[in-house]
Amino acid sequence: MGITLREASEKVGVTRQTLMKAIKTGRVSAEKSDNGEWRIEPVELFRVWPPVNGVQQPLQPNITGSDTPGLQAENRLLREQVAELREERNAWREQAQRLALTDQRAVSQPSSRPGFWSRLFGR
Repeated sequence: MGITLREASEKVGVTRQTLMKAIKTGRVSAEKSDNGEWRIEPVELFRVWPPVNGVQQPLQPNITGSDTPGLQAENRLLREQVAELREERNAWREQAQRLALTDQRAVSQPSSRPGFWSRLFGR
């Protein structure tokens, strides 16, 4: 027999409504028990969604006191790179604004040459 929708939703971190939608669309296989309750096999559930507590290792390694100077140097380097990227972004932004103004001036100036029909009929 499988686990209930409530248990399944807790194990994978999705709502029961999401599980029901997946069952109805055929994304997940499930069976109704004799009492009318949906049951999902854990293998079938984890085929579609990873378990919530599946990652046992911390995402960031333990940092010791000996790592601090290296991390500070890396942090300083990253801050310098961010500052350089901001300066470069601002320069590109200014150039884009200048080009946009130049384009608007060119468009707003009427053409001094008369159009085809004006030349044809002499207006």
